[in-house]
Amino acid sequence: MKSPLVTALAVISVVSASAVDYTKEIKPILTQKCYACHAVSKGKEKGDVALDTPEKLAEVIKPGGHIIPGDPAKSTLLISCKLPDDDDDVMPPKGKNRLTETEIKTLETWIQEGASLTAGGSASAPAAAAPAMAPSEGAVQSWTSNDGKIIQATFMGLQGDGVLLKMAANGETFLVPLSRLSPESQAQAKAGK
Repeated sequence: MKSPLVTALAVISVVSASAVDYTKEIKPILTQKCYACHAVSKGKEKGDVALDTPEKLAEVIKPGGHIIPGDPAKSTLLISCKLPDDDDDVMPPKGKNRLTETEIKTLETWIQEGASLTAGGSASAPAAAAPAMAPSEGAVQSWTSNDGKIIQATFMGLQGDGVLLKMAANGETFLVPLSRLSPESQAQAKAGK
């Protein structure tokens, strides 16, 4: 049985250990390249997609949405941005303000990291290694990414090669790839099977 722990760890990794900061790196791309056609504030929601409010982003960033956290290869927003100029489905549309290779790579990395709207900023110092303990159901625990960033989350279970975690700060649930976690946090997740 797959557990939600994979998702939670992915969220932790995205929130605490993200190399891409939504506010500083992603929002400017969306503002400059997407809001002309996909913004509630401009009265435009082409294709029923708006990217300028947290509520509308929540409709886009989810499993089955246009942005699938942790899976850029299946995220239609990114796929559309990578299409050739002569493709009818290319975004932004033909002749418009296309994304640069750097912007596409930044979006791709952000999606791979979980497409967090709160990622970035300074990280906490790594915690001292402790013996792996089985996650307690409903208990908030520290989870460390493989680059030493720490988040506080509740273990929800394992799902395939990921950990489902519920963030203590905002209650959001994320799937974090086990490979994004420190060896100690990986052992902690696996102990909770």
